[in-house]
Amino acid sequence: MGAHHTGREVPVPSTRHRRVTRWANIFIVVTVALGGMVCATDSSSACPAWPVCYANQVGPVIQAGWLENPVIEFVHRAISFAALVLLGVSGWMGRRHADPRVRILPWVALLCAIGSAVFGMMIILFTLPLGLSLLDLAFALIAMVLIAVTDAALRPGAARFAPSRPRPRLLSRLAAGTLGVLIVMHLLGSIVAGTTADGVASFTRCLSWPLWEVHDIDRFPALQVLRIALAVTAIVLIVLVVLVAQRRGVGRLPAGLAAGLLVLELALGILITNAGLAPTQTNGIDATIAVTYSAVSVGIMWALAWVLGQSLGAARPQSR
Repeated sequence: MGAHHTGREVPVPSTRHRRVTRWANIFIVVTVALGGMVCATDSSSACPAWPVCYANQVGPVIQAGWLENPVIEFVHRAISFAALVLLGVSGWMGRRHADPRVRILPWVALLCAIGSAVFGMMIILFTLPLGLSLLDLAFALIAMVLIAVTDAALRPGAARFAPSRPRPRLLSRLAAGTLGVLIVMHLLGSIVAGTTADGVASFTRCLSWPLWEVHDIDRFPALQVLRIALAVTAIVLIVLVVLVAQRRGVGRLPAGLAAGLLVLELALGILITNAGLAPTQTNGIDATIAVTYSAVSVGIMWALAWVLGQSLGAARPQSR
């Protein structure tokens, strides 16, 4: 039969399209991780102007140390802008693709990333209400998940499921459910975070797991307990994700990565708890440990997003 194309049908995704989406994926996860680093080091106010760092100077003043470092904030802005461009290019290149994930998800991720960027700008220039701060974080996490799923769909070696081998729906549901639990857990961190004696918001507001205790430095003990319960639920779900991924032979590598990062996160949590908290900047946590604790929590979500993408299979082949 002769070739027949509808208005939406295009050739198999080009190598360039896959590379652009891959870089968009990388830049988004780096942006989210740097956002956690900015929070953990209280560096957002170190560049008080926007988009430049100071009113009379574009770039930051170089300084040593983690805390209140303008370089961290400025690099975060630069990479987040590059991520926006890559998301837009990925969406444009996939605009006629047959698979709705490739056609739609990059645009949704771009809208979420733009929203997060706007709220991030407002944090620098104004005092942002808690509700908008929650949207800032939620949008960033959703954008990271969506572009990871798109990237997994375009990966040349992604799993393709024949009619005789159904898609591993249990795995995709477990991965999506775990991501939902983690997003709520992280949003609750912003809600319960208190204020230190120095007038700085508690480290609890930053992307990280709870420390398995109800802390006087933070607010709403009942919500702190709920956050711990969500963390326990997430641990159980991640274990199930690993088991199902191993059994189905899909998403083994990212599931194993999520499990390894979870072990590291729990170990760091024990280290922080044994050292004790203090009503000071970063709650008295060593800055390097605080930054690592936040970054690992981002890595866990990113790995789970990859599991979700791989469990959904490769992009639908184009009609010929």
